[in-house]
Amino acid sequence: MRTCILVIIAVFAAGCARGRGEALETYTSQRHGFTVQRPAGWHLVETDDGRRAWFLPAPVPPGQTPETSATEFVVVMTRPEAGPLPESEVRRLAMSLLAMHGVSGFQRTPASTDAEAWYRFELTGSTRGAEWASLGLLVTGPRRIVYLVCASPLATWRERQKVCEEIIRSFAPGDLAR
Repeated sequence: MRTCILVIIAVFAAGCARGRGEALETYTSQRHGFTVQRPAGWHLVETDDGRRAWFLPAPVPPGQTPETSATEFVVVMTRPEAGPLPESEVRRLAMSLLAMHGVSGFQRTPASTDAEAWYRFELTGSTRGAEWASLGLLVTGPRRIVYLVCASPLATWRERQKVCEEIIRSFAPGDLAR
């Protein structure tokens, strides 16, 4: 009986520890003005002349870029683009800015206004043959777009999806009119 109670307590404690989630920390881009939560301790790597901010669990191997090596990442991409863009163009961009296989659940969110259109979707892609799943958010405004993707390898997606949901919910794109 005592052993059974100890096992139940251990299982409950393990479940509670898992439910607490991963520690996140706030990152604000001084250059682009966006704010995003990212897993604590992840490495920042900027590419595309600073227009892509990658957050990675480990440094990028020498001679490689996140675009060609990362399967677990949070990336925020910004680019000048007069808008807000029509939905057809947003869909095209969502599929072309990373190596994607497919997009689903593509929808304009209630956060959209006349000046800014917010789109949320789920994506699948691959890097060097390793498949990953992700959540994405693309916000288009008067003078620029900001695109956020939170991805994890397929094998760990179910556990990481909750973290990605929190990251997507926390995102603030900054002033899209500047």
